[in-house]
Amino acid sequence: MSIARALGNAMSGLTATARGTETVAANLANASTPGYARRDMVVSAQTAGGNAGGVRVDGIARAVNASVLSESRLAEGARAEAATRLAFAKQVEDQIGLAGSAGSLGAALSDFRTALSSAASRPDDGIRLTQVADKAKALADRLNAASTQVQAARGAADQAIARDVATLNKSLAEVAHLNRRIAVLEADGSDPSALMDQRQAIISDISKIVPVQEVTRPAGAVALFTSQGAVLLDGSVPTELSFAAAGQVTAGQSVGSGLALLTQNGAELTKSQMRLLAGGSLSAHFAVRDELASEVQASLDDLAFDLHERLADPAVDGTLSPTSAGLFTDGGLRADPGAKQGLAGRIALNDAVVEASGGKAWRLRSGLEAGSEGPVGESGLLIAMSEALERATPAPPGSGFSGKASLADRLGRVEAQVSTVRVNAQSEAAVRNGQADTIWSRLAADGVDSDAEMQRLLQYEQAYAANARVIQAIQTMMDQILGI
Repeated sequence: MSIARALGNAMSGLTATARGTETVAANLANASTPGYARRDMVVSAQTAGGNAGGVRVDGIARAVNASVLSESRLAEGARAEAATRLAFAKQVEDQIGLAGSAGSLGAALSDFRTALSSAASRPDDGIRLTQVADKAKALADRLNAASTQVQAARGAADQAIARDVATLNKSLAEVAHLNRRIAVLEADGSDPSALMDQRQAIISDISKIVPVQEVTRPAGAVALFTSQGAVLLDGSVPTELSFAAAGQVTAGQSVGSGLALLTQNGAELTKSQMRLLAGGSLSAHFAVRDELASEVQASLDDLAFDLHERLADPAVDGTLSPTSAGLFTDGGLRADPGAKQGLAGRIALNDAVVEASGGKAWRLRSGLEAGSEGPVGESGLLIAMSEALERATPAPPGSGFSGKASLADRLGRVEAQVSTVRVNAQSEAAVRNGQADTIWSRLAADGVDSDAEMQRLLQYEQAYAANARVIQAIQTMMDQILGI
């Protein structure tokens, strides 16, 4: 080997070790940076005229386990969906309350029943009659508050959908932009690794909203599809999603009646097409708005209607007619079975027994529509109302209840359903969190290992010293030749 070739080989080795050292430094500096992929220097033997000619740096490769990365994105989408459902379930359970807990809907019903029993034992006591009216109002207020909270949750979900769609559109546009920039850098022979890291982080954020699959395209670009196969980005122009938020949501609103689904590239999606975007926070917000909250509202409405009907029965209060409202009213009128949607939010105490509204508490003893006060010792109506609440009656037609049950039993079923939904959501969230954490650990294991990087740095140091000694030996040889 000639001196010139030996010098060239040593110089290429120094260049490669310098580039490798830079790679190690970048890995160590970004060991904790989210979305950073470990860099590895790619080298090959350099040949000249069929003979070895040193080492050539072919480029810098990003070390990414594509299959584990794909799994992590699906897992993060499932985690986001489970977290959204759990947050709603906890919110509803906190509002309705656990059975027997202070401030719960069940406690309000128990207080009302206790007040009726107390007044029945002393019907002449005006204070006890007033307490019955107060506890009845408190029960109606608790139903109102629960209904209001459910509709507020629907409204919050509707707004969250709008935010998710805006974030999704922005992120897809950023991925498309990065695709173009990466293609330019690769065409120039530059290293686009930093842009690829940025793109990877954006795609991971997208996956929390809608789980996606990444497909490699030429020139370093990627295409994005939902896990169900819908195209989000394949080319230079991403899919454009839009959503018209309703603002305040009421019990009577549903899809097609005040509430909208998504629009994709100007075409409104059907309910079946919406399944293509399932699996992340976006689909969970739709589920809260259109399914989960509506089911809770329907149970509260059924409960409110059952309460209303039990105390509006002429068999309980002989002063009432078949069209009378009874102790509880729907806007001052008798509740209509065909229009009970949202009744839990409208039910109120009859003004006939509210002193502040011109009513008289003695009507709780003499009858809601009594023209004059009866004997002060008459307790028949109070006892009849108490028995009506405790009586096992058939489920009202069109309700979600079944069989015969007292009002307390039906409320207990609602409380149990709400608690069961929360427990199931909590279990699902725990499973999804565990899966996501496990996959994330696998992904992190392929990341930067500080010990391995320091070992690689020592190897580069040794290679640098070896090449430097070759150059030093060449210089010594040249000095001796020139000195002859």
